[in-house]
Amino acid sequence: MEHGYREPVYTIGIVAKSLKVCLATLRIWERKGLIKPVRLGKNRFYSRCDVDRLEYIKELIQKKRINIEGVKSMLSTTRCWEVKHCKPKERSACRVYKKYGDN
Repeated sequence: MEHGYREPVYTIGIVAKSLKVCLATLRIWERKGLIKPVRLGKNRFYSRCDVDRLEYIKELIQKKRINIEGVKSMLSTTRCWEVKHCKPKERSACRVYKKYGDN
């Protein structure tokens, strides 16, 4: 991933606007354990990695119609590259890893 992919730089307002969801939705997803933004005082900050994960969560909930518990279950499953202990070079050639890796 590019430099700064995991750097928490986006505020909740910026993320909500870019995802076209309300602030309360992001807070609910956090409270339900789907995402864990960095907290500095009362403020939440999200990385590009978090935003990618949130886009995937939104797709699962809104387009695939999976409930929050189902999404939590899906996000907590062990991925094939974790089981097979793929080397980074092997992962870079993997279609599944390119789409879902490091989220």
